[in-house]
Amino acid sequence: MITTWKIFNTERQTPDGVIIEVTYGCTVELDSCTDRTLRKLQLVGDASLEGFVPYKNLTEETILEWVKNSLGAEAVSNIETSLQNNVTVQKAAKDAKTTKKGLPWEKLIFINKKPLWKSQQSYKKQNYKN
Repeated sequence: MITTWKIFNTERQTPDGVIIEVTYGCTVELDSCTDRTLRKLQLVGDASLEGFVPYKNLTEETILEWVKNSLGAEAVSNIETSLQNNVTVQKAAKDAKTTKKGLPWEKLIFINKKPLWKSQQSYKKQNYKN
């Protein structure tokens, strides 16, 4: 199971570069099963404090540390555990499935990461205009 935390966006005050809002997410993946949560966190900062990091010098790791510290270890663990449980349920349901749909004479291919039946591909090539 892979758990990934990511910063999706920030909002800052333009005069001093203080981050006031962070949009963050946590994603858990297991095989092809995924669950994710996206949330916003309000932050309070002061550019005059010792240790202030200018906006241009911030990294995703630094902001993730702020987010996790603001949430606290218990909340971080609860988020991860909830997502992991959801993915485990998805995976169990997928593994327990005993049926599949399809036609034996059709082959599913992927074009630009989108599934397409081979017969549709030849139709699209013939009728595609730029």
